[in-house]
Amino acid sequence: MTVAVAALALIVPSGRMEQINLDQICATAVAAAQSHFPADNILPEDIGISLYLVNRAEKSWVRGGFRADMQMYPASVVKMFFMAYAAHMLETGEIVSSPEFERAASDMIKVSSNDATGYIVDTICGTTPGRELSDEDLKEFAKKRRAVNRWFESLGYQGVNAVQRTYNEGPYGRERQWVGEKFDNRNMLSPDNCSMLMADIAFGRHWDQPRVEWMKNLLSRINPQDDFEKSDGQARAYIGRVIPAGTKLYSKAGWTSSTRHDSAWLVLPDGREVTLTIFTTKAQNLQLVSYIAGEILTGLGYKVTLPIGDPVMPVITD
Repeated sequence: MTVAVAALALIVPSGRMEQINLDQICATAVAAAQSHFPADNILPEDIGISLYLVNRAEKSWVRGGFRADMQMYPASVVKMFFMAYAAHMLETGEIVSSPEFERAASDMIKVSSNDATGYIVDTICGTTPGRELSDEDLKEFAKKRRAVNRWFESLGYQGVNAVQRTYNEGPYGRERQWVGEKFDNRNMLSPDNCSMLMADIAFGRHWDQPRVEWMKNLLSRINPQDDFEKSDGQARAYIGRVIPAGTKLYSKAGWTSSTRHDSAWLVLPDGREVTLTIFTTKAQNLQLVSYIAGEILTGLGYKVTLPIGDPVMPVITD
């Protein structure tokens, strides 16, 4: 797959070719957010963006961003990495699906359940929660929990640390040992890790077609512009809030008391495909992610219109 950086020659609806600087679009969106929300004192290090324009005909992409390689605690966005590795294991036969597995996978992605995520993590890693472990047993536990990291590293991803369950209140026992005394072994991802994964799912690069369709079904959300009442909080309150009507939305959001993130693959009405990830540390600003996404879509030539109705927010999760 050929990857260029920052500039793209693409066909716009009129049929003409036009050069777009994706880095500049993202930087402009950040500057607009800083101006629009002065009370939040938004600093450059508070935001990370990765933007891919996907060329399905050539099976390639062009990428840009703003601090796209910045490592940050991903909150529930990490759940799509567990999903992707689970899809790989289902394909190879290392794990076998069941009604309970399917229920957990759906709840992990669709409603961002932390309990469901724990079940999936232990299934794909072969681990169990419980009391503290001896040093020797903790090493074996660590080896198993790093399975997701090893697989993504084999695919060329850099800096993925997807080794922890997600929690409602926090880890206990061996999970507390594993995360580290100062929580220095928390899950960590960059915006670019996430946009790359969405692009890989779009192309089906690492899975057979049934597994790709399985992931697409989990990530698919109703566009709020098309049916606001049936759309969910992960669509209404994040990138999905500002996408054009008729856009197909595949996404996974993450939110804590200090972070708000979203990663999305958009199939736009004119046929263009985009993967966009926005990480922020300004959790108190419920509009920031969608505002930045709207500025980016405007920079790409789309008209942004907010749907009628206020976003319905899910509860805070890890």
